Amino acid sequence: MVQGLSSVATNLQREAVVLKYFDGVNKKDREQIRSCFASSARIRDVCGLNSSERDVNPDDLADRCMDFLAAHPDCKVDFHYEPFCGRDNWVFAHWYETGTWSGKSCGIEPEGTPLTVEGQTRFKVSDEALITDLVVTRTFCDWEKAFMAAAASEK
Repeated sequence: MVQGLSSVATNLQREAVVLKYFDGVNKKDREQIRSCFASSARIRDVCGLNSSERDVNPDDLADRCMDFLAAHPDCKVDFHYEPFCGRDNWVFAHWYETGTWSGKSCGIEPEGTPLTVEGQTRFKVSDEALITDLVVTRTFCDWEKAFMAAAASEK
């Protein structure tokens, strides 16, 4: 927020922090990704193995993004519909990612398969213009499927 101005984020500022997050993904910029989140954020991955809500810190969120980007170094995020702030400070984005699984990440060797993932995410953005909640509905890429299988086999 700009000193001396309202301490409540506008809809455009809420949309801007979500755009900043996706821009950080495209730039592979861990700090930029991390800086978009409050000190704790609640995430619900509707399509994940565990669709329950969980609290995560911004470093863990940024690290997970970087694991994904290490597996897909040419990852590019684009939008079907750019972030739009609706009711109750929720910002909606309909996005898709393209690239190739060409990097080793989390001990999983690349298979060279295309990255064709898309989803819709709702981001709750605080008055301080930080993401506090995410609800993700999406498809999974081959690396994520391999990652989840490896995690399940360790249990």
